[in-house]
This record gives sequence, C-alpha cells and structure tokens, in this order.
Amino acid sequence: MPMHKPAHPGRILRQRLIEDEDGQKLGSIATVAEQLGCHRNTLNRVINGSASLTPDMALALELIGAGKAEFWLSMQASYDLFQLRQARSAA
Repeated sequence: MPMHKPAHPGRILRQRLIEDEDGQKLGSIATVAEQLGCHRNTLNRVINGSASLTPDMALALELIGAGKAEFWLSMQASYDLFQLRQARSAA
C-alpha cells in the first residue's frame, strides 16, 4: 500500500508559530528562535525543510507550549523514514 508523503515538521512549525494557513504573521523567526534558544538560521533551515528537527529543538518546543517533544520527533522520524524508503525504491 503506498504511503502518503508526510509533512516535514518545519512546515507544521511554520504554521503554528510563524504564520498561519492564511499567511497571517504570528511571530518572527528571530523571536521564535530566541524563545527556543537556537540561532535564527537553524530555525530557518528547519522551517524550510533543509534541516531536521533535533531532539533538543523538540524539547524546546515542548517547553514553550508548542506540543509534546514526542509529537515533533515522531513527525521527523516519519518524514525521514518516508524519504529513505523513496530513495531505496528508486535504487
């Protein structure tokens, strides 16, 4: 059975903390990065899907009330596993 492509957690993170589905600004990357205790470039890479969400960032998200760390890590693991399956089936 084909599996749907899971969203990168950065996409959901953007919708929850940076801008909603209508494009309304919720917060700046710099402000959210400061709340998470990470560099804004790191958060930007995660939000744009070019970097993985780490356990450290998942816990920081939990601590600011953005959802359980397990939710974020599960989402990242699902995304990574899908990508790996796609790469192996193409080989």
